[in-house]
Amino acid sequence: MSLTKSAWRRRLAAGATGAAMLASAACSAADQGAIGSSAPSGPASKGGTLVVGQTTEAEPGSFLKTSFGNILWEYAVLETLTLIDTKTGQPNGVLAKSWTLAPDGKSLDIKLRDDVTFHSGRKLTVADVIFAIKQVQDPKVGAANQSIAAQISDMKATGDYELALTFKQPLPNVFDLFETMPIPNKDAYADYAAGTKVDGTGRFEWKSWTPGGKLQLAKYAKYRDAQNTHLDNIEINLIKDPTAMVAAIRSGRVQYGVGLAGLDARSLSQQPGFALVSSGGAAIPLGFDVTKPPFDNKAVRQAIHYAIDRDRIVQQVEGGQAQATNLPWRTSTIGYDAAQTKQYTYQPDKAKQMLAAAGVKAGTSFDVTMLNTPEATGVFQIVKNNLAAVGLNAKPVIATADYDAKVSSKNMGTPAFLMMNSNGLSPASAVVSRPELQADENVSHFKSPEYTRLVKAVTSASTTPDQQKALHDYSAYFADEAFVLPLITRPTLTVRSNALNDLAPTQMGFLDISRAWLSK
Repeated sequence: MSLTKSAWRRRLAAGATGAAMLASAACSAADQGAIGSSAPSGPASKGGTLVVGQTTEAEPGSFLKTSFGNILWEYAVLETLTLIDTKTGQPNGVLAKSWTLAPDGKSLDIKLRDDVTFHSGRKLTVADVIFAIKQVQDPKVGAANQSIAAQISDMKATGDYELALTFKQPLPNVFDLFETMPIPNKDAYADYAAGTKVDGTGRFEWKSWTPGGKLQLAKYAKYRDAQNTHLDNIEINLIKDPTAMVAAIRSGRVQYGVGLAGLDARSLSQQPGFALVSSGGAAIPLGFDVTKPPFDNKAVRQAIHYAIDRDRIVQQVEGGQAQATNLPWRTSTIGYDAAQTKQYTYQPDKAKQMLAAAGVKAGTSFDVTMLNTPEATGVFQIVKNNLAAVGLNAKPVIATADYDAKVSSKNMGTPAFLMMNSNGLSPASAVVSRPELQADENVSHFKSPEYTRLVKAVTSASTTPDQQKALHDYSAYFADEAFVLPLITRPTLTVRSNALNDLAPTQMGFLDISRAWLSK
């Protein structure tokens, strides 16, 4: 993701599968802090202020969009119904106390905790959950996993803390939706966008925010298990300049840095006193508008597959902390086929021959929409040089504030575009949520009855054999049509001081720092 806004609807790591989700027919809540975290090696130090640096501005009004600027504060201030355990792939309860899935998979009964209060003092009820689902269902909101929420046909409060959901079809990826749906105070929701008040249920209260400067959080003393909140305050500083970020971490002014380039993160982590934190993951694809020449020709798109040196991107941009691939899936995905990910290898001579056979003239130019981040710039420069070597001239068009609007409208404005998307969703969620993979309307404007059929097979497969076959068949067709060219997948890398303990990366690559503590 290009580390900006909801453009990062795209985040990252080991994934729970539809079968695993459906198997959780009756589950009880687990303590939130246990999710993805490890117990301190010694007694937790009480108090203190964690000072963090991140490269992207917080976006309090976009908390339903999984914006990258919210990667640190969101799960400290707000909470979700469930979070997926990054080790087991199973959902654990946070605000949900328990849930029961109907035998046909078409309805889910949820019991909420009855001891949850917002920071304003009002108690959480089912009405807040219903409000959140309706917000996600509204296409105008642009929420992550809106397509999953759209499959909820009915929701009823059967009590203040009991909710019945009905689905249009079995919904094995419903916990992916819950993962990205923090529950707001419905009565204060309108205040969130301004950032003056973000009323959540998490361990930390939103105290103040200066756009372009810093965000300050303070321990919520009335949290239901406040004795396990160790920090007094969290201060999140916006540090856009990569060099300044590295300097701030190295000097000790900040104990945690988010949004560093892969090479910087790796270099810092190898120095005494620092450690690398790997969470979630992103897929970086190059997409084409198949309605615009020369990309309306499949052979041209396939030729570009062969023209790109993915291994060079892995080494020179990501410092070796990435994987070259032809497909957008994590290696842990059910149905992942290593052979399929290597269908297109770096063969520039073959690419030249294919382009010539397709009638593409040497020197053909086209614009590429991209984000202005160090990572995107580094990836694009290699792609540009690779394409120049086979006779194509790729020209960058930097998208800034309008990038999300382009993605949402499915109009990238150029024949080609470099994207960065979350790799944390299960395939069943990814093919209906990621803008480059959707069957009905994708950013490439690619359509075919066969692609629609294959997407449906991925979303409806519930047993492991069915998931394996569905993903294999989908991947083969996806790679052949080449309307989107995955380049690499990579984890989200952050760097912490050794004094910072008990970080908890989430399935989607966000970071739960609510139970972190600082050693003396």
